[in-house]
Formats: sequence, C-alpha cells, structure tokens
Amino acid sequence: MNNQPHSATHSSTTQKRPRQLKQRILKLILFCGFCILYIFILATIDSRTASNHKPWHSDLTIAAFNPDGSFLALPYSYIQQHPLAGTSFLAQNTEGSKQKNDNDTFKYTIIEQTAQHQQIRTSLRTNRSITIAIYQATAHTVTPIKSTSYNIEQISMAAVMALISVLILQFAYRLLGRRTTKKQTR
Repeated sequence: MNNQPHSATHSSTTQKRPRQLKQRILKLILFCGFCILYIFILATIDSRTASNHKPWHSDLTIAAFNPDGSFLALPYSYIQQHPLAGTSFLAQNTEGSKQKNDNDTFKYTIIEQTAQHQQIRTSLRTNRSITIAIYQATAHTVTPIKSTSYNIEQISMAAVMALISVLILQFAYRLLGRRTTKKQTR
C-alpha cells in the first residue's frame, strides 16, 4: 500500500491550518479595531456643541448640589424648565458618583475651577448608552459646552461598517496577490 499521496495531502493541510488560523485572528483584530474606530467616528459626528447648533442630547445630565454637599443628577431639559431653590451648580468635592434609577450610574468631575466658575464633566451610563457632557457652572446657572453619546445603535452601525471594511481589505489583498502572482509567472 502506498501512503505517499495521503501523506502529501495531510502535510499540505497541516501547513495550511496555522496560516488560516493566523488569517482569521488578523481578520478578528482588524474587525475589532475598525469597530472601535467607527464607534468613535459616529459618536464624534453626533457630538453636540453650542457652535454646531444641534439640540443637546436628551441624556445630558447636570449635577445640582444641596447645601449639605449631596447632589441630584438632573436632565438638562429639566433644569431649563424648573427653577431649583436651595441648590447650587458649584460642587464642593472635585468628583462624585451615584446610582440613578437602579441601573444607571452618574459621575461628575471638576476639570477646571475658578472662584465663581467650574467646568464639570459628567457621564451618565445606562443600559443603552453612555452620555458624556462638559458644562460651565456658576452658583445659579449652567451652560453646556459639549455632549457626546455612545449608544447601542452606533455599535451595530459600526459593526456593519467594520465588516464591510474587512471584506474590502480581504478583496484588495486577494486582488493584489493575484496580480503579483501573474507578474512573477511572466
């Protein structure tokens, strides 16, 4: 019995497996990298500032401080419509956090401070999004500077865009490989 052809096929298959595994790992790494890049790009495009005149994200949340140092995490839309007596928008501590509505987490950090003004960064994490905001606060007023939202819809759009990008790269790589092979055989 001659095992030569079987051995050659087995050897060829064994050599292809590590190469295929490396290619799959590379595709996965590219896919993940593209996903992160596209999420960042989509969130940046959707970013709201005073200069781009888009309405503020509905999850833009402001910290309103009580005299005892505790604080409330309130939507900016609520603060615009309701006067808040006995509270200030100036923080006593440089940072703080709290659970809001069971699963939501709100955090604030003072990023710049003068005697009468604070620039505060907040983040509200819900099960569907993360909204990061920066605003200027005085004792009685709040002026939003920027809000950025990272949400579920952006993740699914980024995944589709990443998949398309990886497929385009794969097609271009194969096309280039064929051209190189044709030039070498001439």
